[in-house]
Amino acid sequence: MSKPVNTQRTRCETWTRAMGYIRPTANFNVGKKSEYNDRVYFTEQKAFAQPSHCEFMKDNIAA
Repeated sequence: MSKPVNTQRTRCETWTRAMGYIRPTANFNVGKKSEYNDRVYFTEQKAFAQPSHCEFMKDNIAA
């Protein structure tokens, strides 16, 4: 199978929630792009693995 030529490809847009609105990241200004790149993604399992930070949340979710 041959690789598609760049003229056959469709650009993929990335959308994200910023300031309460869903927007394409291509429309971000310099500051918002920097914030987007600095974001830290987490999972609940990793967050709850650190009991010193999440004991309060565990107690309230279990109730």
